[in-house]
Amino acid sequence: MTLKEMKEKTFSLIEEYNPEYSALAEDEDVVNKINGVVNQIQMDLMPYRKIGANLKIEISENDDKTINLEDYIDDCYQLVSIIFDKEVDYQNPIDKILILPEDYVGSLDVYYYKYPELCKTSFSGETEEEIEAKRAAHDKSYTFELDPLLLEIMPYGIAADLLKMDMISNYGKYFYERYIEKKNSIDTRKTNGSVRILGGVDF
Repeated sequence: MTLKEMKEKTFSLIEEYNPEYSALAEDEDVVNKINGVVNQIQMDLMPYRKIGANLKIEISENDDKTINLEDYIDDCYQLVSIIFDKEVDYQNPIDKILILPEDYVGSLDVYYYKYPELCKTSFSGETEEEIEAKRAAHDKSYTFELDPLLLEIMPYGIAADLLKMDMISNYGKYFYERYIEKKNSIDTRKTNGSVRILGGVDF
C-alpha cells in the first residue's frame, strides 16, 4: 500500500477526502500533520507483526574483531540470531556487540527485526506549488513495509490522533476505541507452530 492510498482511506474515514486537491484534503492543518501521525502509528503497530531482515558481514584478517553491529545496521529493532559460516567461539557481552577470536576470518549472517522506513514529514521548495508537487510525488512513491493486517488497522489510529482535539463530535474518541479494539485482536504469530513425531506408537 502506498502513502497516497493510506491517506485516501483515512481521509474517507474522517470525511476529509477530496480528490480535487493534490494533498487529498482541504484542511491545511490535517494535511500538515498527517505524515507525522502516520509515522507515529507505524511505530506503535510495528511490534505486533515485526519486519524481518538480514545482512551478511564479511570479516577479513585485518578487521577489528570486536564488532558493533550498529556500525553495520542502522534500522535494527531486535536482534534474532547470528549464523557463522564456520564454528567459532565468540562472546556477546551486550546486545549488539560481538567479540570474535583474533584469528577469525569469514562471514556471518545477522537476522533481525527492523524498524520500518518512515515517510517524509517536511518538503522544501521555492513555491507552494513546488512543495505540494513534491509531497504528492512522495505520497505515490512511498510504500509501507508493515504487514497488510496492520495497514488495515492504521487508518483508525491515524484518524483518532487527527481528531483527538475535536471535543464536539467525539469522533476522536470513537476512532481511538476502534483502534484499540482492533489492536487487541491482532494475532502476533506469522506461522502456526507444528510438531513432527517420529517412531510413534500405533493404537
